[in-house]
Amino acid sequence: MSRLFYVVLSGIAGAALLHIVIILSIPAYADRDAWTKITALGPTEFFHILPANKPGGLTSANPFIRTAVCRFDISEEPVRVTASELSYYWSLAIFDPGANEIYSMNDRTATDQNLDIAVVTPLQMIAYRKSLPETLADSVLIEFPGTTGYLVLRTVVPDSSWELIVRDFLSNALCQSANAF
Repeated sequence: MSRLFYVVLSGIAGAALLHIVIILSIPAYADRDAWTKITALGPTEFFHILPANKPGGLTSANPFIRTAVCRFDISEEPVRVTASELSYYWSLAIFDPGANEIYSMNDRTATDQNLDIAVVTPLQMIAYRKSLPETLADSVLIEFPGTTGYLVLRTVVPDSSWELIVRDFLSNALCQSANAF
């Protein structure tokens, strides 16, 4: 009976110690989330091309994928994302600050393989349903549940001859206020 008591007591003491270690380590990991790293990249409504294999930061780890990230705030007005046609492949994903994917698309699901979307709040969507501006007539409207988030634009580099084409595609992609167009 005393042996069982020591086993149970050891288990409780181990669990308590583990919980204390986890709680004390939370501050060390608090600034390692994607939102904090994306915020550190720079201003909103601008695509930041991620470097390959940068230690400690956001990277484009796959050697055949190039990635750009744009942080946005649609509390005042929607953000519009456009990019010139790329003949190989691209994908776009929209995330909230908690890194939950809200929407994704790629060139195969886009109209004429062109990237042209507007990210709007539910209230902005209601207003656009009543009267859509001419500049957004060809855009895909995406209703976003919050006001801040980020977009991840990825494209594939099938071989080294595509490197400049892909860099131009990401460099020329626009992520800015819908009224700026």
